[in-house]
Amino acid sequence: MSYPKYIFKDIYWSFSIGPITEVEQFVTEMEKYYKTISGKNFPLKWDEVVFDFPKLELQYLKYTEDDFEEPYELVEADNGLNFTVKELLYKVHQVGVNLENDDNCYFEGLLYSNDENENVPIYFLRTGS
Repeated sequence: MSYPKYIFKDIYWSFSIGPITEVEQFVTEMEKYYKTISGKNFPLKWDEVVFDFPKLELQYLKYTEDDFEEPYELVEADNGLNFTVKELLYKVHQVGVNLENDDNCYFEGLLYSNDENENVPIYFLRTGS
């Protein structure tokens, strides 16, 4: 399969905002945050398909006191076909909230790892501090 190398490369977000239970609240918060950081309106269309596959695995670094872990999280499209911008960013946030108290809590996009797990592409959840 041919998967996109980068997804959401220039989208600004912080997982330190914490859990958000409603997708529409998430959209509002993300638009506000993006505008504050960039001075521009959010550049993507929320209902546009951004990943035309039904699943992906997110791998990320979670630092502990003396070491780090590399958890994987399976993310599945609600419609079983593909992800819109809104759905994928919201689900990434639900995974990334595990980093809300870490120094590396800032979202820096998704990077295809060039690897798959049982035909499911693995993407690195890129974060920074």
